[in-house]
Amino acid sequence: MNIRYILPVGIFFTIVVISAVAMISILNGDQSRAQLPSPLIGKKAPELVLSSYGSSQTSSDAALELTKQVEDEPFVVNFFASWCAPCQKEIPFLEKLSQDVAVIGVAYKDKPDALEIFLERFGNPFRHIGLDNDGKAAINWGVYGIPETFLISDEGIIIIRHAGEITHDIYRTVFLPKIGDMMQ
Repeated sequence: MNIRYILPVGIFFTIVVISAVAMISILNGDQSRAQLPSPLIGKKAPELVLSSYGSSQTSSDAALELTKQVEDEPFVVNFFASWCAPCQKEIPFLEKLSQDVAVIGVAYKDKPDALEIFLERFGNPFRHIGLDNDGKAAINWGVYGIPETFLISDEGIIIIRHAGEITHDIYRTVFLPKIGDMMQ
């Protein structure tokens, strides 16, 4: 066999294998995301002016309702979507968080019917869900990919921004200690 036939075929199969491994890692949510610093840490959380999921409220009414539900208590804001595989995998940890603090969901560019199926299938850890149909809320919060989760103090200050799926380790080492500190 001539090397000029074997070499291109070998390169092609190497690229296919590397691509397949990378794609499987991405679909499983196993990729390691370095946490980018957020300029919002330590600052007042941006307002959430959203359409309310499952309601006919106007967007300003939905924002007022959200504020009233979490007044004077720490809470979590989680940007998610029904089509996001890591969002599906983090629901059990959002459920655990919801036992300590209110969890507010922001459905990023999602359809209400797909969202309903998602919540029925994976559970609903959210006290309130707002629809970010145009993505403006995500831009205001500095979200660069979903899922992305923020811990907000009882004074409305952003304490934590976590980009990526909440895993057991993230729940245990990042969120729980800060929630414990805020509850003292």
